[in-house]
Amino acid sequence: MLEITFVDALLLATKLKIPPQPQHEVPRGRLIGAVEQAVPHSKLLLLSAPAGYGKTTLLSQWAHTTDFPVAWLSISDGDNDIERFFRYLLTAWEEIQPGIKETPLGIMLGGMDPDIQVVLSAFINAGNDLPDHLVFILDDFHLIEDASIHEALTFLLDHLPLMLHFILACRGEPSLPLARYRARRELAELRAEDLRFLQEETADFLNGIMGLDLSDEQLVALQTQLEGWVAGLQLAALGLRRHLPGLQKIVVSGRQRFLADYLSEDVVDHLPEKLQRFLLQTSILERLCGSLCDAVTGGEDSQRMLRLLERENLFLVPLDDSRVWFRYHHLFAEFLREELKQRYPGEGVELHRRAAQWYLAHDLPDEALDQAVAGSDAETAERVFDKYTNAKLNTGELRTIKRWLDSVPQEWHTNQPQIGLAQAGLFAFSGAFGDCLRCVEQVERRLVPAQSKHERRQLAKVMAVRCALACVQNEIKQAESYANQALEDLTEEDDSSLHLVYGALGDAYRKTGRWDDARRCYLKVLELPYGPATRFHSVHAYGAMADLELRQGHLRDAAVYWHRALAGIEDQATWGTLPLPLTGWVFIRMAEVLYERNELAAAADHVSRGLERAELGGDVRAMIAGYLTAGRLKLAANDLAGVDEYVERIRPLMENAHFPDWTGQFERFQISSWLAQQKIRAVLDRASHILKEELTTGKPQGEGAMSTEETEGRSIAAASALILKGDVPSADRAYTMLAHLLQSAETEGRMGIVIEVLALQALALARRGDYATALTSLEHSLRLAEPEGYMRLFADFGLPMARLLQEARSRNVMPDYVEKLLAAFGGDIQRSAPTDKALPEPLSSREQEVLGLIAAGLTNKEIAERLIVSPETAKKHVANICAKLGVSNRTEATARARELNLLA
Repeated sequence: MLEITFVDALLLATKLKIPPQPQHEVPRGRLIGAVEQAVPHSKLLLLSAPAGYGKTTLLSQWAHTTDFPVAWLSISDGDNDIERFFRYLLTAWEEIQPGIKETPLGIMLGGMDPDIQVVLSAFINAGNDLPDHLVFILDDFHLIEDASIHEALTFLLDHLPLMLHFILACRGEPSLPLARYRARRELAELRAEDLRFLQEETADFLNGIMGLDLSDEQLVALQTQLEGWVAGLQLAALGLRRHLPGLQKIVVSGRQRFLADYLSEDVVDHLPEKLQRFLLQTSILERLCGSLCDAVTGGEDSQRMLRLLERENLFLVPLDDSRVWFRYHHLFAEFLREELKQRYPGEGVELHRRAAQWYLAHDLPDEALDQAVAGSDAETAERVFDKYTNAKLNTGELRTIKRWLDSVPQEWHTNQPQIGLAQAGLFAFSGAFGDCLRCVEQVERRLVPAQSKHERRQLAKVMAVRCALACVQNEIKQAESYANQALEDLTEEDDSSLHLVYGALGDAYRKTGRWDDARRCYLKVLELPYGPATRFHSVHAYGAMADLELRQGHLRDAAVYWHRALAGIEDQATWGTLPLPLTGWVFIRMAEVLYERNELAAAADHVSRGLERAELGGDVRAMIAGYLTAGRLKLAANDLAGVDEYVERIRPLMENAHFPDWTGQFERFQISSWLAQQKIRAVLDRASHILKEELTTGKPQGEGAMSTEETEGRSIAAASALILKGDVPSADRAYTMLAHLLQSAETEGRMGIVIEVLALQALALARRGDYATALTSLEHSLRLAEPEGYMRLFADFGLPMARLLQEARSRNVMPDYVEKLLAAFGGDIQRSAPTDKALPEPLSSREQEVLGLIAAGLTNKEIAERLIVSPETAKKHVANICAKLGVSNRTEATARARELNLLA
């Protein structure tokens, strides 16, 4: 996967930019026209020819002149990873169509370990939406050897939308079903015989660009012997510069010998010694820039040397318009590397080591490891594993770690502790805990007893791994013991191991309710250096800190941490390195905070972005959380059809997966939706069901079971329903449940629950007619809530809370905050005030109770049973209510009561 630092971004740009045209070139109008004509009528255009036939130059000329949008990708050996390959393709697409990363294709590839089949479908869907043609050019495609990439590209070509086209430049035929595409007339081809220079092009090149003065006879001789081979003509021209005066006849030998002889005898040997040394030393590099070449050669003027080589037309290819990055022509590079081995045997090892150290210093671990292996530099290789393994395993790059392990000599697994621990980590993340522990024990045995400072540091890193494994197994005391041993000898430079210790302990403490200890660990994580290897840990720590703050009712601090987590996942440097569910989760949890602060438009935007990522990533828990917030937004907008839609989306997810911490929240959302739709009977039935479960389990809500978020949420849901029921015994029971819940929440410091429970207690007390105590409880809740900016917690309680807040306003209780809260209810709150005083004779408290049961659809017999009175008494109450309301039946009574806002 891609980790993009400043230097890496420059390298990435060289792969995605259309190569700049050489300062002097032969225009190839006939071939440019052939490409232009073939592209709109072909799925695939194949340029297949050996090295040196000008494939890249031709495509660069065409791309700079065509009106078709062109997405360019220069392929290298390291691109034999299907995720990396498609991320590069997408980034190339983004270069010409900004915003493509916000589509499902971009979102999928923006998360680690994407489902490639889903990626391919999204790629095709994005192509279907294109208004015009788009061409992907894949240069040096012969370097792709991964069969899965060939299979994926075949799938794309088989289903390619009409507006998408691919051009592949390679040295041979790729592993694609070319015969099928030829039969379908979907393939256009340019081969070596097409790419050869014609006679007039040879003349333009040799006499014009290379500055020779060859006769027609000499030109024909070169053209015939080299068969229009572009690189051969250039090689010949470099040699002929010295021999041309007086030369009557030009004869060249076989191509391979000609290549070596000319480069050695007639090109390189006649360059200044300093320039020769520069060419040979830098030939070990795939791409070159001034500072990298300085590090390898030990010089200080490499950038000037590079520009001199380009000016002398010595097979140096610029990779960017600013002429910072270059590469040697492949043939020239191969020759130089062989020449280095022959002239200076053994020097390449030291050159590779210097390159490895430069790459490591610039956060390019793949290149650093490749150069370390080539230079037999086990120490630098171990530093790569030490710095990057933890982060890559946590971000799902298991294939990268496996590839690294496979690339190093087997004896390094035994002799280098960090490479052995990387193998252990790969076992752990693959679920092979037995193999992991055995691997850790083997490393530990080789280090014990640790006598030197270096050995003690290495052993400390082993203890850090043991601490993380103990945390996963919930062995907290053992984990703390390992952590203490590790921290004794780890230094600030061991940031990867420190992240591992503090992050693992923080997660373990958070799961077991040790919030202060968890916060301390997460703050330690955030104090550590931030870099490519630690981005995942920082984003995770910010999210964990936000969760801790939310549990304690600190809405503002939670928002700060979620914002920082969002900044982390939206940073381009983290693209492709974080799990898609994690990015969705952060957006969704931030949406919860925005919703609570009544910033509904922003909340809707964040939940939409979060759900798109959660759904694409298949994260059920995040989908439940997102649908709940989306449903609440629909409730706030009084979109009852939308509310039902989200209820039905959540229900099967809750039935098929066990998420106790979200069960209670769903119960509350379900009850709120029924209240909004006046489904009073459904609310009361649900409350009855919850209370019956208490009797069955023998664990009353609010007591022992209340330590879990599941029973906590269900308790609040049941209390809300009991309060709605309206009779005094139900209000009493709700108040008692809430009192137990309040006690445990205050003890554990969960102030968000305290605020909510106090507000519900106020409603229960109001139902009992105790308005003085109700307002005291409400004021207590408001004073805790106001500094944190809570809004929807109160607004979502609906009309009963609006009435209570109006009463608080009339008594000058926190008037400014109360006014803001009343505004959050929407509409004209004054219309919601009770109007039973306008009746000729007000309803008694018992009649109000009976009215609520009538509206709930209860019969006279059921009302009598509920109130423990005789049917005759119940019937009499119903008659009195109808008389006072001026109606003739129960249906009219309910309608009239709603008109007068008598039902809450």
